[in-house]
Parts: sequence; C-alpha cells; structure tokens
Amino acid sequence: MAYIRWSPHALPLLALPLLASGCSGDDGDSRGDDTVTASATATTTASTSSSTTDSTTDSSSGSDGSSGGSSTTGDTTGDTSTTGDTSTTGDTSTTGDTSTTGVETTTGGTTGVEPEPIPVHEIPGLKSITFWERSGGDAPTAYTFEVLGPELTVALPDPLTDQSHDIKGVSTEFYDVYYSDIDGVFDLNGSYLTIAGAFGHTLPAGGGLNLAEISLNYADDSVEYGSYVASFVALGDNAAPDSAPKSIDGDLQTHTTMGNNALEPDKRLRVTLGFESSLMPQ
Repeated sequence: MAYIRWSPHALPLLALPLLASGCSGDDGDSRGDDTVTASATATTTASTSSSTTDSTTDSSSGSDGSSGGSSTTGDTTGDTSTTGDTSTTGDTSTTGDTSTTGVETTTGGTTGVEPEPIPVHEIPGLKSITFWERSGGDAPTAYTFEVLGPELTVALPDPLTDQSHDIKGVSTEFYDVYYSDIDGVFDLNGSYLTIAGAFGHTLPAGGGLNLAEISLNYADDSVEYGSYVASFVALGDNAAPDSAPKSIDGDLQTHTTMGNNALEPDKRLRVTLGFESSLMPQ
C-alpha cells in the first residue's frame, strides 16, 4: 500500500509592535520623547550625555527661548535618529522587518509543503477515462467512460453478473470501475481510480483482472497513465502479485494478473492507481 507524506506547515511568526514615530502637533513632542526613552535607554543616555554640553551651549547662545529650545529639541531629535540607528539594534528595523511577517503568508505557503490531492473528476481539462483490459487477442480492449458517467460515479453491489458490471472480460470475468480512496473504497471525490471484480477460474486457467493501463484522456488529446500502484488485491492459485506494476509502465502490451476469487466469492480482485494530476496538481 502506498502512502503520501505531507510536510509540516510552518508556524507563523509573531509580529513585534511598531514603535510610534513622531507626529506633528503637541502629541508629537511627547511621543517623540517617548520614542527616545523606549527605543534605547542606554544608547540615548550615552549620546545625550555626550551632546548635552553642545546642546546647552547652543540653546544658551540662542537667547530667543523658543527657537533656542527647539534647537535643543533638534539635537535631541538628532540623538533620536541616532536612536534610529539603535533601531538597527533591532527594535524599529527588526519590527519593520517583521512586516516581513506580512510576507509570512509566503512562509505560510511554504514551497516544501505538498499540495492537497484533488478529486480525479476535477482535474482541469479531463475529458474521459479509459481502462485497458486484456482478455486474449493481440492487444488490450479499451473501455472508455465519461468523467461523470454512471460507471465511475457508482459502485456496483456484489455479486457482479452478466446484468451488473462495467467491464466484461471472458465469460466469468466481471469488473466494476469507480473513483476511490487509496484503499480502493468507493469515493465519488476520490483522488484514485479503482478496477475491482471477479474471475471464476482456478489453475490451469490463467489468472484474471488483466489490466494493461488506466489512461486519463484530456481535451487537448494528450493522455496520462497512472503514476503508481496505490494498493491491490491478488487472490487464488493463478495470481501473480508481482505483476501489479505493469499497470503503470506505460506499455499496453503488458498487464496485471490478479488471479481468481472462485474459492472466496465474497472478496474482489482489485487494482487501485494514483495519478500525478490528482495527487500533485500544478
């Protein structure tokens, strides 16, 4: 059985609050002073003490109290911009960078995280699906179904018979095809495709459920085969479990041999395939 690994999502960073920058008006003065005090106590103290003499000299020489006083404010503001340098210490600048927390949505969409699978029937451009079944002859027979046709969107009950089947191989070989989960359980919105059914002959007859490929057929005429065998069930004395990978080798001349359920009629032979387009959408 195949499993899909998911990368853990990155935890969001906590944004640090931005320090208030000075605004015009009376409030601006007090906020400016707060900024000096809050941003860098030690540095501002150091730089203000070293410039106090100059500031005082400047303010005394300017006898017009208000302009002289604002000159001192100018120097302090100078110190604040020095504090702006201390913001290099991390308070303002780092907070500015934590606006990179806004870019954290980029971190949220971490490139290493695998995208969520989507239902097969929602794959863009998908037109139809073909099951290539081999029951003798020179090549497999193509059974093509519409994306939302009754074959793929309904799981048939047991027993499968001449009157109730999606694909018939030889006289005692009946199959049901449908969207499923990784374990082959019917799921209309499943990201996998399953073929399951019955074959009633034991050895020396060859085993049944001979699937060459499942192909997704697109509107642009391109074709996509299965990417990997998600799970399968092989039963009986004529089963060849090692043949399961032949359903994804891209070669219509090779096929699976899942055996028979003649002695276990309550069980089904089965092959479930995963596709790149539904499991790793671009």
